[in-house]
Amino acid sequence: MKRVLLVCCLLTVAACTKESMDRSATETRIVGSPAPEIALQGTLSVKLTPEMARRVAEAQSQLPTTRSGCATRSGVGEMDDLLAAIGAERFQRVVDYNPAWEAIYDRTGMNRWYRISFDKQEDLSEVGRRFADLPGVAVVEYEVHPSHIRPMSVGPATPAHLAALPERGDTRASVSMNDPMLEFQWHYANGGPNQYFSSPRTGADIDLTDAWDLCTGNEEIIVAVIDEPVQTNHPDLQANIWSNPSNPQEHGYNFWDNKAELDWKTATQEDGQWVYADHGTHVAGIIAAVNNNSRGVCGIAGGRSGRGGVKIMSCQILGYSDGDETNNPIVKAFEYAWTHGAIIAQNSWGYDFGNVPPAEAAREWQNDYGVVRDAIDTFIEGAGSQNPNSPLQGGLVLFAAGNDGDRIGDVETYPASYGPVIAVGAMDWAFRPAYYTDYGTWVDITAPGGDVYVESSGNYLDAEVLSTILHDDTMNFRDGRKSDPYWYGYGFMQGTSMACPHVSGVAALGLSYAAELGRKYTVDEFKALLLSSVYGIDSYFTGRKTGITVPDLSAYRGKMGGGCVDALKMLLAVRGTQAVYLPVGESTTVDFARFFGGSGSRVTIGSAKLEDPGKLGMDDATLSVSGTRITFRSSRPGISMLRITATAGDTTFAREFALVSRAGLAGNGGWM
Repeated sequence: MKRVLLVCCLLTVAACTKESMDRSATETRIVGSPAPEIALQGTLSVKLTPEMARRVAEAQSQLPTTRSGCATRSGVGEMDDLLAAIGAERFQRVVDYNPAWEAIYDRTGMNRWYRISFDKQEDLSEVGRRFADLPGVAVVEYEVHPSHIRPMSVGPATPAHLAALPERGDTRASVSMNDPMLEFQWHYANGGPNQYFSSPRTGADIDLTDAWDLCTGNEEIIVAVIDEPVQTNHPDLQANIWSNPSNPQEHGYNFWDNKAELDWKTATQEDGQWVYADHGTHVAGIIAAVNNNSRGVCGIAGGRSGRGGVKIMSCQILGYSDGDETNNPIVKAFEYAWTHGAIIAQNSWGYDFGNVPPAEAAREWQNDYGVVRDAIDTFIEGAGSQNPNSPLQGGLVLFAAGNDGDRIGDVETYPASYGPVIAVGAMDWAFRPAYYTDYGTWVDITAPGGDVYVESSGNYLDAEVLSTILHDDTMNFRDGRKSDPYWYGYGFMQGTSMACPHVSGVAALGLSYAAELGRKYTVDEFKALLLSSVYGIDSYFTGRKTGITVPDLSAYRGKMGGGCVDALKMLLAVRGTQAVYLPVGESTTVDFARFFGGSGSRVTIGSAKLEDPGKLGMDDATLSVSGTRITFRSSRPGISMLRITATAGDTTFAREFALVSRAGLAGNGGWM
């Protein structure tokens, strides 16, 4: 059953404060009343002024340590009087003191946030008002109860079973790696319609097969999956799981329960159906399932034969246990990620706020700038900055756009529409918006997210996204996933949750290639490459999806970002190589004069040679040149580097191009 999800800031249920986006501006505080069904009782977050933060830090360093190790007082008189009056159990900085990071915290304001815990019987609104009246308190925020955090998938995972899947022939993807289920991962290389699908879908994928010819990943790139726990000993993920260099048994942290052990064993029931913590493992598999290991599925940046894959760090902020309310799981997850070397933060989570209207939720985010936003800003500014060899000097934060588009229409959701993050919408395997995807001009990019209702004639499981799910023999699964050993540990899901890791995976692959080539980028530079490494899909937004309650598809035009992410374009952008695109099976003449100064240029082409003509189905590596024109005829999809030797005056030079041949994309948004 589809979950109702609204993405909002963790701390903006009620309009407690307003903080200017200009950090140099004067901060103000305005106290409102928290919604009791949403707010976490007995907890406040306060942001101190710079001067008060300095005073508190100095004073707390002189206070005696409590038995629990938790500070209960600020060390500043008037503030401590109020803390004593409410019986405060802790008054602690949200992020730990870290000399290596304090300069960055000073810039983002992260080291000015404190968390207060007190008796839940106290009137939360009244306590908030009293703190707001204290000198030196710039912002007071109520927290949303962590139980409102939800994964951004539409329904639970469906374990894969052969009986539910059609017979397929080998696809181009399935001969690239030897993973047997790759042929069902249409989202990587979509071969086109079969006998019972009428929708055009050839090429509705991320063009991953060709990208793998250039790079398959790099072990130095760390992706923090901020989500449900990732099963770190999953047989198709284990080789690509991050380990803390100072503690090899540590692969992340469970911020939901506030303990070191990741908890993927706890399950729950929804509408009489057992739901397991598959979501984080499914997301991780899209990014970095182990490639070419003769097992299961592939990951976008999963390396080859158990080597060279990017590393997955599991930052658990979701779970089915009761959880621990003593810390802020989202902020602490971001802090763990940036201090342990992650440069990509993958977020496929949001909030279920029940009957809170979307417009009201948006107003709250727009009016308030909270600790979660400062944590996002700190990751973007600081991640990678402590590693001089990092290809990204900063961090990339990606969020799933949300799954309520068919219900709420063109409405901004948060944190996805927060400007500095990358918001990812979802499409089906026919280039069209998935029926559930949120959309709007704030969406930055699209990726395959699956759509079980892709055809009006039925419900097709394999139209969803196939990836890893829990494979733990100690668990008593009640969904039949152990009944077929071949498919055990693999399943289908749909949602912007599934689209987001496609973009995170392509970003990780791009940074892997950058590391190999010795390239380095600022966050803005790399975001520009990523968001322009797309192909257009708006031309497919016509008519309606019959049988599904969605607007006319033309309503999505201009509201699904620049297009669908393209892995090959990403790697070519990192390489700095100009691409030339060819249709399959047609004779095509390309005039290269435009690459050498135009028709009036005196540059002349002497020779042209393909590096690997077989990948294009061509017999001869040496091509016939006529002036500045070269004629190609590719009989199969693929990529080969093309080396052209040219002369300007008395100087001969060489220039490299990527010759790309793909079926079904000649009229698709800029490929030709």
